[in-house]
Order: sequence, then C-alpha cells, then structure tokens
Amino acid sequence: MSHSPKLFPWIGSVLLALLLTPDHGSAQPAATTLTQPGSAVISWDGAPGISINSLVGADTFYGAGVFGQATVVANVEAGLIWNGHETTSTLQDFYTAPGAAGEFDMHATWVGSVLAGYNPSADPNNYPYYQLGIAPLTQLSSGAIATSWSDSGSFDITARTLYSAYNHYFTSTWTHNINYGGITLGFTGPTDVINSSWGFSDPTGVDPITMAIAGFARANPLTTMVAAAGNATTTTNPTNNVGGPASGFNAISVGAVGNGTNVFQTIADFSSRGPQDYYDPVHGSVPGVRAPVDIVAPGTSLVSAYYGGQTGGNGVTLATSQPDASAGANDFYSLGLAGTSFAAPIVAGGVSLLKSASYLIGMDDPSRDSRVIKAVLMNSATKLPGWDNGQHLDGAGTIVTTQSVDWTQGAGMLNLDRAFQQYLLGTRDVPGTGGGAIAETGWDFGSIAISPTAGLMAHNDYPFTLTLQSGSTLDVTLTWFRNFGLPAFTDNADPNLQTLETQDLGFANLALEIWNFDFTKLYATSSSLYNDVQELEFTLPDTGQYEIRVTYPSQMYGTPVEESYGLAWDVAPEPGSWGLLLIGVVCLGGWTRSRRPEIRPTPTP
Repeated sequence: MSHSPKLFPWIGSVLLALLLTPDHGSAQPAATTLTQPGSAVISWDGAPGISINSLVGADTFYGAGVFGQATVVANVEAGLIWNGHETTSTLQDFYTAPGAAGEFDMHATWVGSVLAGYNPSADPNNYPYYQLGIAPLTQLSSGAIATSWSDSGSFDITARTLYSAYNHYFTSTWTHNINYGGITLGFTGPTDVINSSWGFSDPTGVDPITMAIAGFARANPLTTMVAAAGNATTTTNPTNNVGGPASGFNAISVGAVGNGTNVFQTIADFSSRGPQDYYDPVHGSVPGVRAPVDIVAPGTSLVSAYYGGQTGGNGVTLATSQPDASAGANDFYSLGLAGTSFAAPIVAGGVSLLKSASYLIGMDDPSRDSRVIKAVLMNSATKLPGWDNGQHLDGAGTIVTTQSVDWTQGAGMLNLDRAFQQYLLGTRDVPGTGGGAIAETGWDFGSIAISPTAGLMAHNDYPFTLTLQSGSTLDVTLTWFRNFGLPAFTDNADPNLQTLETQDLGFANLALEIWNFDFTKLYATSSSLYNDVQELEFTLPDTGQYEIRVTYPSQMYGTPVEESYGLAWDVAPEPGSWGLLLIGVVCLGGWTRSRRPEIRPTPTP
C-alpha cells in the first residue's frame, strides 16, 4: 500500500490513515480464527494476549454497566463496514453519499469492529474480548465517501461525497429507545461521535476538506469529531506530517502507541507528529509551532474483524492476487494490524462511553460538549515516558509553556479509568459559565469574552475549595474552538466544478494560569498562540490555596466573539471514593467483569 500523501482538487486520491506493517509494506494481515475465550480484544498481541479494552481503562465503564448505550457513533471513510461478520452483525444503519460507490470495505470493517464490535450470540458469561469493541452497545452507523479505489490503496472522492456525508452526520437527529437495567429509556439527540480513519497531506490545515470539517464541528458542538493523525513519520519525513483532517482544528487528533520492548509505553515509529506548521490569513504560515496530536492510543499488534470480499479497497483482483478461503466468512479475524486508523476508533469509543454515562445518569448537554469531552480525555491521559510540553522556568520563577502539549504524544495515552473518575466523581460543571469553586478533580463548561477596555484582560477564576499539598501533581487542560463558519457547497454535474468553501473567521487566544489564593504569586502559565489547547502539569511547590485562571488576553485574528471552552483538572493522587455517585450492582448480559457499582439511570418521561 502506498503511503505517499497526495493533494487533490475534488477528484483525487485520499490515503487511508492505515499502516499494515512497521516498514510501510503492503502485505495485509492474514485471516485466522480465534478461539481464546477472553484472552484478547479487538486488540490482541498473541499469547497470552493483551486486552486493549482493559489497558485503556474501558473496564471501569463496563463494571458500572456502561457500554455505549444511548449514543450514536458514525464511522465515515472510503467504504462501508461489512455487517456480515459476527462482531458487526448488529450494524443496520448505512449512509452512502450521493455519487459514492457505497461498497463494503476491509479497512472500514477493521475500524468498525475496533470501535463497536459486539457478537450478540457469544456466551455472555465467557465473552471473548477480541469480539468486544470499545463501545459495543452504541448505535453504529457507517458512512461511505469514496467514488472508487486505486491499486495503491488510495481512493477518490468528490466535494459532493465529502460534504454530504459529514453534513448528514453532523446535522442528523436520532430517536431510539434502550433497555437499561430493566428500565426503558428514550433518547433523541445528535450524532455523538464521528470517527474518520483516513487522511491526506495538509500540514497547515488549510485544505477545503479540513476547514469544512472544522466548520461543521464548531457549528455542532455536541457531535465530537475524532480523526487519525496518520502514519507518515519516516527517517526522511520526521515531523510536520499530521495530515488532514486531523491537522485542522476543533477535532480530537489521535496518534498511535506501539507495542515494542516496552509494551504500549512508546509512540509507534510511524505515528505522525509535530512540530507542525500553522497558518491563518493574517499571519500567513508560521513554521514548526503547532502541537497537532491531542492524544494517543494503542495502534499496533491489533486484531479485528476480517472482510475479504471483492469490493472496496480489496478490488476485483482479490481472488487471483490474494486467494483466501476466508473471504466472506463471518468468523475470521485479521491479526497484527497497525496504524493510527485503529488508535482513532479506540478514542472515539472512549468518547461514546463518556457520553453514554452522561445520558444514563441524566446529565445536561454541556457535559457532552466536544470541548468538555476533549478536555477530560486529554487531562486524564497517561503521560508516557519522555512527555515534554516545553515547560521551563522564566526569570520570575514561573513555569511557562508556549507549546501546550507534547509534539508526539499530545496529552498522553488514553486512560478511561481516570476519565471515568474525573468526569463523574469530581466537580461536574461549575454553576454558570464564569468560573467558581472546585474540588480536586473535575471539569467545567465555561465561556469568556475579550475585555472591551484597553489594558484589562478578561478572566474566569476557579479556586480550589481544599488546601492542596506540596508535592502533589496538578494537571489542567483547556480546550476551545477556532472560529470556522459553516461550509458552503456548490454542486455541479462535473465533479471538477464542485466547490466547498468555509470562512476562516477568527481565532481566540485563550491562556491558562495557576495562582495562589490572593493572586500575588503566579505559579504557571500555558500560553500557546497556535493551538486550540492549553496544558499544564507540574508539582505543587507549596501547601496552600490555589486557583486556576482562564484568560482571554488577545485575538489572533478576526473579530472577537464570546468563546465557550472546556476545562478539566486533576490533583494527584486521584480521589479513591466510588460512593459519591455509584450504587448497586447490575450485570448486563453477564458482561460485568469487575463487581464495581452501576450508574443509576434517570428514566426519560
């Protein structure tokens, strides 16, 4: 498979964000039958097996009875997820963009199984992890945008197929009922997550495709966009290689963790990374200043559902070039998959689990806002060895970063166990949108407008209610959107004359500060001009009262508007009490793997 990104107007080749072998080779993993009862996952590394669901902390949600119920997750890429496999048979919703081929595709099937695999006929008391996607009970929808595939593994799209698919999922409203613990709950809401495991060369995020998706994401903040960062890192292309749409703004960009000598502790050598170039219409191109990866997840040694039919990227020559008796079989799996294509749906599944918990206990819309979800997932991530966001002491002894997060791993590796505790067991949205008192862990949905008075800086303050101890680690993450307008699509019978335009309206410069209680000592500040994220992690030097301050010091370009943001924080060690929220134990279909209490549902009238 070729991994050379290609720019294109509106008919062109789009590379799947997929790596099949560490040396960028073209051999596809062989199909095989797995019989291990629970030793593996959607992700697997052979005997004795590694459960990626467990590794990233999804078991914490499962133990509380949360499997993605009440959420709708869409996978948008070249082709459709094959629903003939035993782990994808519950998939019933498809969207083929006008003009797209709408063919079942091996890559989409791999991704869909990682995201939401579920075998309803398996023994519920001995459920094998390799048949369990991260969010197995979500309502999965599969969208296709490719008009055709090439032998190199790339595919063609048009402005119509791209716009139609993302417009469909960003603007759809879904109505469905679920049975949860014997209670029937009704839900009406948006698409909760869109995963896209494909990409193309666009380091500055200015391609119309990238900007259009960012515009959709800002206009529809309850729909969280997740994108694979790509697999472009080589010895000759070491940085500035995160592709669109992940190179844009307003989404969660996902890199891959490898399974080498230190099991899932280092970034995969192929995973795309920064420092990345930045562009806006006022400052032009600024080289090497963006941290384009937000978070990482396991992306090597994976297993997923196998589809070997002669459609999609497999092509009509499959029978002669790749003879395989398992083609079309529903019980075969591909082993050894690698790529950010599969790290992204692991994160997208994590988004589904958070939102599922939010629905099931009756939390409000701000809890499901993409800026809040992104802040919680990034803040709760595990910082892998070597994490460095450029923090340093300035002349006044203040910790300063203008980088925000690590060039390679972003905020670190997905940790859903910590995310569960932070999202549900700490401060859950301070009243109002202007700051307020907070516990040692939690999140807030806030808003801030730039001060109209020269020399005054707008700010929202968050004082900790408890005294924080010296030696504790404080981690704070702030996320917001860059202001792209809704994309405008002009159709034409000739695909080369179709247009897709998105206005680049402005970018707020928000910053993050940590002060003592009376604002006489500034401990730390994150003030990156080029990211839509600020991040601080440092050891508290003093025992005392601390405050988080969100500021709006300036506007990068464009007309300032009131900006909503997500803020998440944690003081380690994390709170250990489960009794604040969780009560009872309900085992759903025998899947509960640890006897942790269940989240109590709030029935919908």
